[in-house]
Amino acid sequence: MIRYDLNPVFPHWKEKPTLKSYTRVLTRSLFVAGACALALASSACGGEPGSADSSPTEAIGQELSTCTAAALPVALATASTQQAASFAPKYAVDGITTTRWSSGPAADQWLKLDMGQVVNVSGLIINWQTAYSKAFTVESSADGLTNWSAFITSGATAAGVQSLSGVAATRYLRIHSTLATSWGNVSIVDVSVLGTADPACGNLLKSSWSYLSDDFDPPSFDASTTYSVSGNSIAFTYSGKSFIISGTGLTGIRFTQPAAVVLGGQYRLRLDISKQSGASTTVWWASLSGAASPADYVTGDSTKPAIIDFTVSSAPGATPVIQLENKPITVFPGAGVQDFTVTATLTKTN
Repeated sequence: MIRYDLNPVFPHWKEKPTLKSYTRVLTRSLFVAGACALALASSACGGEPGSADSSPTEAIGQELSTCTAAALPVALATASTQQAASFAPKYAVDGITTTRWSSGPAADQWLKLDMGQVVNVSGLIINWQTAYSKAFTVESSADGLTNWSAFITSGATAAGVQSLSGVAATRYLRIHSTLATSWGNVSIVDVSVLGTADPACGNLLKSSWSYLSDDFDPPSFDASTTYSVSGNSIAFTYSGKSFIISGTGLTGIRFTQPAAVVLGGQYRLRLDISKQSGASTTVWWASLSGAASPADYVTGDSTKPAIIDFTVSSAPGATPVIQLENKPITVFPGAGVQDFTVTATLTKTN
């Protein structure tokens, strides 16, 4: 994972910051006041001392997103095994630190969480008991049965709280442990799933990719013969195309599309790549309005998606965009296979 938190530099476009009008300030203030009047003594209107929501004017200066990640309720927890009735899976999601789930004594164990609906996951917080997992994956599934796909691979090194980042749109989650400690079992005091249940928040990229530019050698190379766009997916066919990659700059085909991002937001770009058998890994560069521009490339293949994290530290402008570039490896006719499709997901993670 590569994280960029520097001051943003955009080599391909210039943007003007958004100016907030007095009308917007007044409208927002009246809306908040009206909501508080309806809620009466609700703490959401600033009744909690020290609350981040204590002042309605804190929202002025940026557009607040309804896609901010929060702890999501778990409808049902089940597990591969349990040590006893007092260590049932439900005790890993009850929010009580004096209860826990504990598995039987075997290396391969799992805790499955049914969220009750498809949710947009941005991470998990796991509070491990002394019998933590030294190697595990967090997996997603559409059916909750046999079709599981790992989107987090990790391991704990001690008992206590572990925070994990990972993006998935799923109803079912599974923490799948493959390596226990000397205790021989796995035990979780509590687990929280972070994300949003709003289906509109699953992917902030809702438009089609648009061709922006390319810089191949020779200049006569027709880049349009190598790609086709279908909504949020781009299919590339470099096999048999003769071109040369030279120099150390950004070289390849660039695409762009609108991206609804806000100042102060943290975002994760995930590129899921499916490729033809025998194809090489692919190399990517991306930039996001208001965030730092990555200084190097990220590789991805069909077994591990390419991931880039952004922090929007400057005003993203009135029409923020994301730019994606594919940098192919030099291919000559008859040598190499580089046929693949990439699908992008941009998710707010804070």
